[in-house]
Amino acid sequence: MQNKNRFKRLVKNSCACYLGAKYVISNYCCLQDRPCVFFAQDDGLPRCTYFENGVLPMNEKLEREYTSERNVKTEFKTAQPRVNCQKCGAAFSAHSNRQKYCEKCRDKNANEKTKLRMRQMRKKQA
Repeated sequence: MQNKNRFKRLVKNSCACYLGAKYVISNYCCLQDRPCVFFAQDDGLPRCTYFENGVLPMNEKLEREYTSERNVKTEFKTAQPRVNCQKCGAAFSAHSNRQKYCEKCRDKNANEKTKLRMRQMRKKQA
């Protein structure tokens, strides 16, 4: 019950879809077009995917409690490392530890490698 009140507080303060009692329906959720599931009268464990993906990650401690209560399997996201491009020197978020080039330079580098490979292949054939 204590956690449910903290979830409600997080929804009221941070959820973009929560409209509160400003309109005819109290605790209205514009995403689901009905009252917010966290303010329902039943004592069940409600789930809202927008809340889980968009609002809850702002509070890591509460996110861990939420996932443990509901047995939700989620991967806690870690920040992607910032790497400097080897060609232009611009900083970018690498998706793997082997990524060397930013998106613009990656395409240019692939084209250059293809040109070189084709030149070598044509040279062998001639």
